[in-house]
Amino acid sequence: MLLLFAALAASLHTRPFMPPNVAQEHMEHWLIEGARKVAGEVRLRHIRNMEPFYLKRNYQPIWLDSYQLRPEAHELIELLRETSVDDWRNYGYSLDTLEREMRKLTNLPEQATAMEVLLTDAFVTYAEQALNNELIPNADENDHPTMRKVVLSGEDRITEEQIITLLHESVRQNKLDELLAGMAPQHDGYRRLRAELKRYRDIDRSGGWRPISHELTLNAGDRHVEVPYLRWLLDQYGDLPKGTLAWFLGDKSEKTLRAPAREKNPDLSKPEYLFDGPMRAAISSFQQRHKLESTGKLNKETIDRLNIPPYQTAQRIALNMKRWRQLPNDLGDRHIMVNMADYSMRLMNGGSPELEMKVIIGRLDRRTPVMTDLMRIIEIAPTWTVPPRIASSYLLPKLKRNPDYLKEKGFDVLQWRNGSAVHVSADDINWKNYSGRNLPYTFVQRPGKLNALGTVKFLFPNDQSIYLHDTSSPELFARDQRALSSGCVRVEKPRLLAEKLLQSQDGWHRGRIDEAIDHNRTSRIRIKDPVPVHLMYWTTWVDDDGTLQIRDDVYQRDLIGGTATHASL
Repeated sequence: MLLLFAALAASLHTRPFMPPNVAQEHMEHWLIEGARKVAGEVRLRHIRNMEPFYLKRNYQPIWLDSYQLRPEAHELIELLRETSVDDWRNYGYSLDTLEREMRKLTNLPEQATAMEVLLTDAFVTYAEQALNNELIPNADENDHPTMRKVVLSGEDRITEEQIITLLHESVRQNKLDELLAGMAPQHDGYRRLRAELKRYRDIDRSGGWRPISHELTLNAGDRHVEVPYLRWLLDQYGDLPKGTLAWFLGDKSEKTLRAPAREKNPDLSKPEYLFDGPMRAAISSFQQRHKLESTGKLNKETIDRLNIPPYQTAQRIALNMKRWRQLPNDLGDRHIMVNMADYSMRLMNGGSPELEMKVIIGRLDRRTPVMTDLMRIIEIAPTWTVPPRIASSYLLPKLKRNPDYLKEKGFDVLQWRNGSAVHVSADDINWKNYSGRNLPYTFVQRPGKLNALGTVKFLFPNDQSIYLHDTSSPELFARDQRALSSGCVRVEKPRLLAEKLLQSQDGWHRGRIDEAIDHNRTSRIRIKDPVPVHLMYWTTWVDDDGTLQIRDDVYQRDLIGGTATHASL
């Protein structure tokens, strides 16, 4: 019993308790008189609802246990850091002040209560942004009306009052940790990026990073003063094979290794200066992660990527983490995931890829939108009705130069008369009499080898007429850069995808699919179990092997400091 009292006394001594009347006195000060200058500089944003919140709690803190931050406070601060690091916008968390006050937190009630109200104010701001989908990048792009609908507004918007009520209930039920966890996406892809964000922030904070000279060239067996630094850098990025540094560190942990300093008169005969096989393998790994040619040699492109400061990579990771907020919590046990930045598609089944293939996405002036929907229909041997914008901007100029273009490409011309579509002979039309604003015709391309949609079309109804389809130009899949379509996603293996999605539904096995295509028999099949399809844009993600992948920002959507990065990054 004496030992128990001794332990209790020791804990009270190391973690002094803040008396209720002391907490109330200082909390009232910050919530009433000092609300415009908390911690000397911060004006509270949500003071109107915070004061009654704390009054209901008798002014007892929720983020502090006595004078120490609770785990939930540390988690909130980490969420704010992760959200802010991309520098996409001014988030309004007063994070610099929070960081400073956290570092100097003592048992002074005035300081502790300032920290308390700053955390609550920052939480409400963050919750407003998270719950109203304001943390989704690209939501204001002109070519993405679907994205603009994602951000909640009007009566659908989650209010500050509702957030305060949610906060009160979570504290009352001792579920504040669950509330914080629910503010961020729960997908494995998000959590994996979170670990990589920490890696790159740690590299940046280490102060050891520096750019490499473009004059540096290394071949197998070369010795150079820069090799130790390059070895350190590739180890930090996770590209160096495990255990490669053991000979250099002895009993030390690899994690404690700091960036080696440049030596003025190095002894290049030492093993650390040797550009050896593991180093070449590490460079090859780095190149693969950036979708460069995997040569294991230092070339200009590789040095360009190595010279991207780790804080910039951290910014891109943080921005890509936000893209997971666009997705529903349940992606679907079986679903299609398109990554536009990687020009790739996967049919996922139970968490594993059932089918993978290349894709072609919209060109820069007709970017494929980010969206998520249900694939409901597959059309075999489809016709193609040309969208009005393509007819006026692309097809009409061709017809003015070559009136036989429609016959050559297998198009029918339709005109609406008395509510019905009537076939019209293209030979009777002088296309020079028409303009993009005055084109009263509809163009339908018949099924066949020339059809722009190819052999199969995969439909998920949406307001932008976006879908997956085959192509009449399969040779384009051999290109590395495949932003070439008018907005839809062209898939490399359409027949195989149709076979997988239908799975002999109503007798639609591969043989029957091929037969319908070969005989140009247009068939429209409703999928019995609609499949979620997610068109996403990730320039950074962690693959199934736990490796961070980085791609060019082809659409220049990676906003850093309010400016999109260039594709060369």
